[in-house]
Amino acid sequence: MALNSEGTAMVRDKSFGSCEPQGAERKPTELVRTDQLVGQGTSQPVVRPQDFSLFHSQRAAVARLQYAATQEASLAILCGPGGSGVSTVLSALSTNLQHVAHVVQIDLKTLETFSKLAPYSNSEALVFAIDNCHLASDCMLGSVSDAIWRQSPKASVVLGGRGRLLTLLARDRGLLDKALLRSVLHPFSLAETRAVVQSRLSGNGLFYSERVPEVIHEVTAGIAENIFRLIGMAQLVGGGLPGRPIEVADIEQIHERLYAAAA
Repeated sequence: MALNSEGTAMVRDKSFGSCEPQGAERKPTELVRTDQLVGQGTSQPVVRPQDFSLFHSQRAAVARLQYAATQEASLAILCGPGGSGVSTVLSALSTNLQHVAHVVQIDLKTLETFSKLAPYSNSEALVFAIDNCHLASDCMLGSVSDAIWRQSPKASVVLGGRGRLLTLLARDRGLLDKALLRSVLHPFSLAETRAVVQSRLSGNGLFYSERVPEVIHEVTAGIAENIFRLIGMAQLVGGGLPGRPIEVADIEQIHERLYAAAA
């Protein structure tokens, strides 16, 4: 990573590579959109479709990561199953830090060979929040982190992703040993699922039978993304059922349709 003549941070392809020998640099391509960047002089973080109030394990993760991100040259790990809210937590972290640090959000799902990052002052605290790290190749995360620290030795790095992230780190003991902390997102508890159901259904004037929250929790395994998707469909169904509550059979039918669509 280097600064160009315009004072813009550039992360070069060879720094993001795998364990293969580094070759000639490729032509730069702008890949990190400005709406993904948070900090002074940048736009606000992306509001994701599944945006929602943080729940217990998510709030705890934000608090732990916020502490780590304020420590110089720190590395923190955020891991959770798909749909558990890793991206949501990273966005919340970025929002919380935007007045005390320049936060750069990078998504490895879209990152290819070159990243153009927003200009920042060397006097600002700098935090890199990197999402979808489970998609990285072997040694890639170590290369990314080393590139960041070569350019900005005091920068903090937060790596977020699914379970494979821990496997990748286990193969790179040098990077894993640098981790200040690791935070794991857990599925929602039944009480949290009940709270979401009450907020999204009762809060919108819809009625449901007593076992509906329990069934939603069971069929979604407490995964936040699945809960909100199912409840969203239940809102549509409930709106077309004037005079009667949403029943367990309705939830099971919605779940079957969503499962079939995803297959």
